Amino acid sequence: MPTADLYKKIFSRENFSLKERVLSNSPLNQEETEKIWEKYFRFMPLKLQLPLKKYGLNKKKILDIGSAWGEFLIHFGADSKGIEVNDKEVKFSRSLGLNVEQYNIENEWREVESSFDAIWFSNVLEHMVAPHAVLRNFHKTLKPEGLLFVRIPTVPSNGLFMALNRLLLGFLGYKAKQHLNAFTRRTLEFTVERAGFKILESNVFVPPIGWLNFLLNLFLKDALSFITIVAQKTEFSYSEKRPPEHNPNWIKNQ
Repeated sequence: MPTADLYKKIFSRENFSLKERVLSNSPLNQEETEKIWEKYFRFMPLKLQLPLKKYGLNKKKILDIGSAWGEFLIHFGADSKGIEVNDKEVKFSRSLGLNVEQYNIENEWREVESSFDAIWFSNVLEHMVAPHAVLRNFHKTLKPEGLLFVRIPTVPSNGLFMALNRLLLGFLGYKAKQHLNAFTRRTLEFTVERAGFKILESNVFVPPIGWLNFLLNLFLKDALSFITIVAQKTEFSYSEKRPPEHNPNWIKNQ
């Protein structure tokens, strides 16, 4: 059994209460529905369990960007919303009663300013053509002191850690061919900060046991090939040293 699957079975909890909702409402055939249930819904996503509890995301209005099948969105608070581009995933998540809008956030940005308590942005930033532009839109959409959760595959800090990730996980996620950007923990923190956020923590958020995660995170946050940055919206302006003529047309009223 792959390490990730074994870890999930040890630490994650099963979502029995969601089973009927997923299996009976799915627009897909039974075989495909059961595969989606098993892979995405049967167990609470490991990367979500601790931040969900720690930051009370189940009681907050969350914007889930790249919401996929709805496996994260289904756990967030009332009035939460997903954004997804994939037709099949949008149709499936809507069948569960989830509010999901379909559009590409790099083509347009439809969200109202200061309208969400937090943004969940998992495994998407590495696909973006213009990460800074995307993060600036997030900043405008969050309420004052709103929270941003960015999770991405990262470049381990040295060759030994890379080898360990290949051994334990079987792959290095940042190298996926569809990814346009690659970050270390520190470069991701820098990128998020320069878009108008204060870093609250950088955490692998595994296992979903607070004290154990705290101890392991001291050693693992630069060793594992993934990280979650938690950041808070702050006042923002571009530095006086940045010439205005360098700014593209999408920057207005900053």
